[in-house]
Amino acid sequence: MRRWFRRVWKLGQTLLAGILAGAGIEMLELFCTQPLLVRLTGQMPDLSAFDRVAGNLKWLAISLAFTWTFFAFGEELIFRGYLMNRIAGLIGRKRRGWRAALVLASVVFGLSHFSQGITGVSENFIDGMILGALYLKFGRNLAVPIIAHGVTDTVDFLLIFFTGILVCTKSRQLR
Repeated sequence: MRRWFRRVWKLGQTLLAGILAGAGIEMLELFCTQPLLVRLTGQMPDLSAFDRVAGNLKWLAISLAFTWTFFAFGEELIFRGYLMNRIAGLIGRKRRGWRAALVLASVVFGLSHFSQGITGVSENFIDGMILGALYLKFGRNLAVPIIAHGVTDTVDFLLIFFTGILVCTKSRQLR
């Protein structure tokens, strides 16, 4: 019985850490990094691929399903679970190897969002660094980064659905 309570407590801690980290990443992105990057580049991230979500409940549901399966779970499995471990294995599984793996995997993660333009790539590099740091901080456990990633993408899709605030087509880029 004691073991069961310990597992439930750990699950609660993991969920809380992931939710708080995801909310923190989202706040950092919306209020700090995105405004700074937009000022530097003159471009909002190009999220026009998601414009059909604005006000459309069906597309919101589809997007949230993709968020938690392919984006949160899939991307974390690939970039943190696989790529970081392979890079650290090549360089050496010491502190230096894990740091290099964190940076290199985050660069690849950022570049995988190339369709969002330079601001989207830069934001996703920063997000990748944070998610990778969470992965390392929690003993190379993917649970917290998966939850954090899911929370950030869920908030983004909810903002798009309710306000269209994150949808930015090339014709609406800042000049």
